[in-house]
Amino acid sequence: MISLQRIFALSLAGLILWNCESKTPPMEYMPDMADSPAREAQEADSNFPNNTSLRLPPVGAVPQGYFPYEYAGWTQSLDALPNKGLANPIKGDLATLQKGEIKYQTYCSPCHGVRGQGNGTVVGPAPRLNMAQSDGSPMAALTSASAKGYSDGQIYHIITEGKGAMKSYASQVPSEDRWKIILYVRKLQEYDNRTAGK
Repeated sequence: MISLQRIFALSLAGLILWNCESKTPPMEYMPDMADSPAREAQEADSNFPNNTSLRLPPVGAVPQGYFPYEYAGWTQSLDALPNKGLANPIKGDLATLQKGEIKYQTYCSPCHGVRGQGNGTVVGPAPRLNMAQSDGSPMAALTSASAKGYSDGQIYHIITEGKGAMKSYASQVPSEDRWKIILYVRKLQEYDNRTAGK
């Protein structure tokens, strides 16, 4: 007499072989697992607390390729930045300086001037627009003694968070390009130092 276990094993083996060789789709025992209901983007879904099919990221999640700026919202003076801000992670080779120059001429030169002297096409020279900063002082020259005294991290902070009449450029200029602009500004400052007495 054939035992119940043997009948079950033979039936299971036959079912598996039948599903493997069948030209029709295999039988589904739990179809909800294989064919979950699809949701369109931004479709309402009452199964979740926020009533939407879009899932919220976990608290503290950081998007891939994004590095949060640790001094965001810093309201104290630039001199109070710990370690004078971040260190420049970019090396100043020729290709990097050329990219920094392109970005500088696009985003910075309209106010700070082609050579960083604070006389860009938007602000001066007087008497054209003669735009000044909010405290009445002239537009910042990147070749001034105070600008030369800033660390790379302090300049990065100004580009990222803004200062005075200058608003934040974080949304326009990616982080890596901000560092390249700083390298180019340093070259402008070196050029100013060499030509100051001429």
